[in-house]
Amino acid sequence: MIRAVLTDLDNTLYNWVDYYVPSFLALVQELSRITGIDQEALKASFKRVHEQYKTTEYSFAVEQLDVLAQAHQGLAMAELLERYDSAFHAFRRVRKNTLRLYEGVAETLSVLKGRGKILVAVTDSLRYYSEYRLRQLNIDSLFDVLVSPPDHGVPQGVRPSDVRYYEDEARYRSCVPVKITTPAGARKPDPVFINLVLDQFHIQPDEAIYIGDSATKDVLLAQACGVRDVLAEYGRQYDEHNYAELVKITYWTNAEIEEDMKLRARVIQPTWVINSFTEVLGIVTNLDAQGAEGPPFGSLG
Repeated sequence: MIRAVLTDLDNTLYNWVDYYVPSFLALVQELSRITGIDQEALKASFKRVHEQYKTTEYSFAVEQLDVLAQAHQGLAMAELLERYDSAFHAFRRVRKNTLRLYEGVAETLSVLKGRGKILVAVTDSLRYYSEYRLRQLNIDSLFDVLVSPPDHGVPQGVRPSDVRYYEDEARYRSCVPVKITTPAGARKPDPVFINLVLDQFHIQPDEAIYIGDSATKDVLLAQACGVRDVLAEYGRQYDEHNYAELVKITYWTNAEIEEDMKLRARVIQPTWVINSFTEVLGIVTNLDAQGAEGPPFGSLG
């Protein structure tokens, strides 16, 4: 039987591209209004910061933009936050309206949890924002485990309380009881993202199933670990304009983009392809009924 259901987060449980990029562009637009700096110049500056810290979600990016370095001289963190407060609010306002679960995600997770499955969130996004999204979407209490890289550090002289929007400490706590940290710099399809879970919970590969939207990252990851894989085809449906804007600000270097293109050129055959997260329930039900024998890897279920 299937003991553990592992799932990617971004573009598997919610549309990360179509929520994050519009939110980020709203921030850039407001920054441009405040500073008078062209939006494209700001995006290029953000990309340099993101490449430095290897994440597109670096919490202190605005404060480290090289195009604003001269304007920031002599200003304390509190002064910078006040100066750009309307830009941060613009990001949060759009995020509030665009961050949504795909249809049936919460209900499917609830049923699986009710059946005693270990639910594992697996992401190579940094922990803070991954947990934040789970809390915002009210599904953090459904997960037993979160697997993610460690967060980036805090600049010298800055306390977390200095940059927190809410005073209520409970808003920053997650209900996910077990946190597994991958080695810094690890990215999917590195098998460590799944093997750490299998080892810690003494789960055999054929007792687990993994769902993700990327053939080159998620399907390859699952297959490398001998875990049953499910490709969330719907997660690859997003606004092409938003993706083009994402490329302008992402931490991916040109070399990393070229490597991803090489991986995409490979023929990667998923075991199952789904068009809705709700279909996971049927796959798990069938595997449980079959004694977890299921179709062989490389065939379509």
